[in-house]
Amino acid sequence: MAKKLQLREALKMPKRGEIGGPFQKTEKYRANTMCPKCHLGFQDGVWKHVTVPANGPEPQMKLCPACMQIRDGQVGGIVQFSGAFAENHRQELLNRIRNVEKHTQEERPLERIIDVKEDKEGIVVSATSEHLAAKIGKSIQRDFDGVLDLRYAREDKFAYVYWHRD
Repeated sequence: MAKKLQLREALKMPKRGEIGGPFQKTEKYRANTMCPKCHLGFQDGVWKHVTVPANGPEPQMKLCPACMQIRDGQVGGIVQFSGAFAENHRQELLNRIRNVEKHTQEERPLERIIDVKEDKEGIVVSATSEHLAAKIGKSIQRDFDGVLDLRYAREDKFAYVYWHRD
């Protein structure tokens, strides 16, 4: 129990019962809001890729929920790759991970990779959502086989994804 609490605190996850989800609105955004960091716009109640008309009103600048989550280090999912295959095919795995992120962002621009860490043990990817973490793990499993272990902490809106192949 103490170990789970330490992990929750290290990943800056909300405690059970707190206002949840990484993209939960804590404030209302105006229709003409733009993120100064990633340049997403808030239109029709959702964040999406937009173009600002040159002669239109100046947009209100506020960080989008994903940029706030990245700034605050709030992780929605962790994907860990290990084994001899991960060590010997590191670049292939990294390319596939980035392709999954790019494809996902076309429809869900708030789902992003926060960080990719490489060490002798393998690769660890942190994502803004449990959905992106699961999608990355499933894509690697589909393309490269191996053993996939996918666990959700539903009450925390978090996914632990472990992939291994020797």
